[in-house]
Order: sequence, then C-alpha cells, then structure tokens
Amino acid sequence: MSDKLAEYRSQLAQVEAAISADPDNAEWIKLRADLVEVISLTSELEQVKETAAAGSSKVAQELRTYSVGEKCQAIYEQDGQWYNAKIVALAEDGYFVTYLGFGNTAQVDFNEVRPYQRPDTSAWAAGSECSAIHASDGRWYEGTIVEVRSGSALVRFRGEGENAEVELDLVRLRLGATAERKAAEAAQESSKPAVPKSLEILPDDTAEVIEKKKKKLKMFKRQEKKSAMEQQGEGRRTSWQSFKGKNKTIAKSKNFHDPHWEPTKNHDEIRARQQLAKAALAGAATQGR
Repeated sequence: MSDKLAEYRSQLAQVEAAISADPDNAEWIKLRADLVEVISLTSELEQVKETAAAGSSKVAQELRTYSVGEKCQAIYEQDGQWYNAKIVALAEDGYFVTYLGFGNTAQVDFNEVRPYQRPDTSAWAAGSECSAIHASDGRWYEGTIVEVRSGSALVRFRGEGENAEVELDLVRLRLGATAERKAAEAAQESSKPAVPKSLEILPDDTAEVIEKKKKKLKMFKRQEKKSAMEQQGEGRRTSWQSFKGKNKTIAKSKNFHDPHWEPTKNHDEIRARQQLAKAALAGAATQGR
C-alpha cells in the first residue's frame, strides 16, 4: 500500500468517526463520499502501475542481447509466427537471422527476437520414420531416428550404413505423402534468397533512409553469399571424404589413361587370358602354313 493510500484511509476513518457523532452534517457526508472515490481511484491506479511494471520487466528480459551464431526464436514476416532461428549478422536496429530447417534469411527488429525453444520431441522414438537435412548438400532425405539427444538426433539415412548426428531443428517426423510434398515445396520456395521487405526502397523514402537500406542490403547479400559458399564447401568436403572411404581400392587400381578401364574387374586375370588367346591364335596360324 502506498503512503498516499494509507493517508486517505486514515482521513476516511476520522471522518467516519465525526459523522457517527453528527450524522446530519452534510459537509462531512460529502467529504466521506469524496474520500471513498479518491481511495478507489488510487487503488486502481496502483494496480495498473504494478501490471505495467511486470510487463516491462518481462519485455526487458526478452529483449536481451544476442550474439552472432546464437540460436533464438524470430518472427517470420509472412505469417507473424515464431520460428527457431540463428543470428547470422547484426544490424543497426535488429538482427539478420536464418530460420532453422528452412534456410531463408531475413532481417528482424530487436523486439521480434526471443529466447530459443527446444523442439517438442515427445512423439519421437527410436525407429520413427523421419526426414532430415543431410550435411553433404543441405537437402532433405528420408531416414530413421536411432536416438534422440538433448540438442540433436542420431539419424540413419536410407542407403547409408552409418548414423549421422543432426540438429533437432533439422529433423521432421514423416508426414503423409501429400503433406510431405507440400512441405518440401514450401521449404524449397522459402530457401530462395529474397530481399527482405524492410530493405525495399520506397518512393517516399528520404535520402538518409535510402542510404541506410543500401548499406543493410549490401550486408545482407554478403551474408547470403558467405552462407552459400560455406554450405557448398562443407558439402564438397563431406562428399569427398565419403567417396574416399568407400572407394579406396578403386582409387588405387584405376588406370587414368584408359577410358575403358573397369576398376571392378581383375585386370591381371584378363591380361593372362588375352595372352593365352594370342598364343593359341599364333599356334593355329603356324600350323596352317
């Protein structure tokens, strides 16, 4: 209770005592009514202040500072929903984020970012059919969940003999055929780099605003190019390591000068047979003479 509210209630108690001694005193009766109204309004005002203070505290807590590479949740401008994302660059009035599992990048304001939330994996279990992003090329492939961990899942992709560790945001339980196709098409469409609407130059923009947008757009394009190059480089490294591991014997035996070389065959045996065939033909020719 505030000091003013306590003072008003003390005054009301004194007026009530005076009215009990003189019930017909119109001045005191009016004063009592005024005090009751003031006490009511003061109480409501204090409740409003407490609610506002609690809301401000919550907003301040959510508007914490994020670093590049840190996971978070960000609003997607097209539908106004929150999605898990990662901070990829800083801006003057917000962040550039990449939405996890979708790959598209956008600029968001400071108040459009909040703490990261781990995906709900309550329905996930070993043996569950899923789709997951492969590190080699960043595309979705079908597989099976082997184990669910705190921040990742072990996935066995179809056709592969080893498990792969994939971030939880890059794994989806298998949907129906139609729904899965639509989700894949939507993901592919959203992955195309596009200029954020907030960076589009409008006819009524001032010269100062246009210059700021151009600077942010350059930063956005550089980040897009860097991310694409890193993803391609990682895909090439992973594919090459996989190729070398699976094709050691072929790499050792391959004859790079013969375009018809067949590395899966025993060429020593083939050469021996060819020599025997030539010897047989030579013997037959000698007898014919």
